[in-house]
Amino acid sequence: MVDIDLQEKLVFTAFFIGAIVCLGLSFTFHTVSCHSELDYCGIALLIMGSFVPWLYYGFYCDFQPKLIYLTAVVVLGSTTIIVSLWDKFSTPKYRPLRAVVFLTFGMSGIIPALHYTLVEGMNLAITKASLGWLILMGVLYVMGALLYAVRIPERWFPGKCDLWFHSHQLFHILVIAAAFVHYHGISEMAMYRLTHGDCAAELPELQVSDPL
Repeated sequence: MVDIDLQEKLVFTAFFIGAIVCLGLSFTFHTVSCHSELDYCGIALLIMGSFVPWLYYGFYCDFQPKLIYLTAVVVLGSTTIIVSLWDKFSTPKYRPLRAVVFLTFGMSGIIPALHYTLVEGMNLAITKASLGWLILMGVLYVMGALLYAVRIPERWFPGKCDLWFHSHQLFHILVIAAAFVHYHGISEMAMYRLTHGDCAAELPELQVSDPL
């Protein structure tokens, strides 16, 4: 049986808390229909929670960039939550702005992903950092945000999607799908770390020259 360190559990806990809070607040909003700010804050928390395990495992042996990126995530996430609590933010007029805010926050993950790929190479980015799953997650988030922003399909079928298959529902479906994809990706990263050991195991063997 593999022993899992506390910090390994904490990074996954951050992701699970983000997902549970997001879905819980969304359920609350759609049930009572009077606190849309909760829905938006939940999405921001899910994005924040999703960043934590990927950055932890992606920069497992590089403390400084990991700390910088995690700090940036906290700052951007907190800013997004503050903006979400602004009363006018939930009005129909600012619907495109809402999509842009969350899309920008989510797509900021491109920066650490590019950093990792440039330093480690594409092969390790795919096998070690689950870049393929990260890209798929991003595609699902972008699709959801775009459908939400431009109100597809209800703009094409007025009155036909009031109860089912309107853009907000599709957005949440894609967010949930993205969360499952991300979970699979970070699980692969965790298994790689558990099977390949700590950072010391990745250091090249010292070449000791013969003094003679």
